[in-house]
Amino acid sequence: MFQIDKNIKIAIADEQPVVLTGLRTILHGIENVEIVECCNSGDALLKMLKKNDEPIDILLTDFTFTQGSNDDSFRLIRKIIDLQKVKHIFIFTDNRCAWMLHKLLQLGVSCLLSKRDDIAEQVNSAIASSRKQKTWISPHIKMLLAQADMDLANSSPMSELTERELQVIRLYVSGLRLKDIAEKLCRSVATVAVHKHNAMQKLNISNNIQLVTYIKSLNL
Repeated sequence: MFQIDKNIKIAIADEQPVVLTGLRTILHGIENVEIVECCNSGDALLKMLKKNDEPIDILLTDFTFTQGSNDDSFRLIRKIIDLQKVKHIFIFTDNRCAWMLHKLLQLGVSCLLSKRDDIAEQVNSAIASSRKQKTWISPHIKMLLAQADMDLANSSPMSELTERELQVIRLYVSGLRLKDIAEKLCRSVATVAVHKHNAMQKLNISNNIQLVTYIKSLNL
């Protein structure tokens, strides 16, 4: 994995001018941080990254843009990762959908920052965490994900699932294949498949599409 240099080069991207202005002000006040690019759309962001020869240390960006051809949030993040022009991706978002936030972590972003948190207090900690190759999740998002886990465990008929079954279906709905889940949990593919099958039976769900639709409908 990339290491962040002492002098940090940051690109920022958000479609709201007031957000970009606020981020500039905050980042200019942090020692050894240089803002190298500002973008207001997914298209502009990808164009900027493609033209840069050297990787940017940190990309601080929202992941949903309403304008341009790259408005699909996960597709945009995948394209950014595939370009290999960014050492660490910090997502700065107001999104409160837990499964989408889990999905971003699965894709490999380094940091989740909520626009409801005090960014000035959190960004230094996030940068320090990235220097140590650790994922950073801001307090508001941590609380949101914890509440979603609790709601998921207590919702009926979700409350009938075991902890492992809950874990498997959540990872599956986030986009991982059974093989990927098995590797992540250090279990065999067959064992993971049994957990998924048992969970679907308890939920009275007969196919994968129904499973994904149902879990996402809970907004967890």
